Amino acid sequence: MTERRYRYSVGNEHDPGDPWGRSELVIEPDGVTRLDHHFPVSPGPRSWTGRIPPAAVRALWRGLEQAGFPAGPASPPPAGSALRRLTVETPRGAVGVVLPWNLAASAEGYAAVADLIDGVISQLTGGAVDHPSTRPAVVSDIVAVR
Repeated sequence: MTERRYRYSVGNEHDPGDPWGRSELVIEPDGVTRLDHHFPVSPGPRSWTGRIPPAAVRALWRGLEQAGFPAGPASPPPAGSALRRLTVETPRGAVGVVLPWNLAASAEGYAAVADLIDGVISQLTGGAVDHPSTRPAVVSDIVAVR
């Protein structure tokens, strides 16, 4: 089985139209997660760690396979779009995709991936970054690092 590390980034803490700020999430092959979040206002940068179960890690890859990863949309996102950036790293290299926020929620395969990742971010932060998600709680061993 290929070991995959997932890196995900969304948002911009300097964009006055972005209510959540910037999230930088890493999911290790064993399910260990780390979120570095940059709020647009107080409390500033915060970090959390946790763990997601192997089934959730597998669900990420299944969703990406269903979406045809690393293929993204045929046309560039509209100017000013919030962007989701997802990179998958393996021992052989890294590939990634950039998706407009709203496309990810409606594109087959990417919708499931976005829902899972948004849920992980919301759960790690205890709802402080409340990205919409239909996922039940999957994160355990949550620790606020700073």
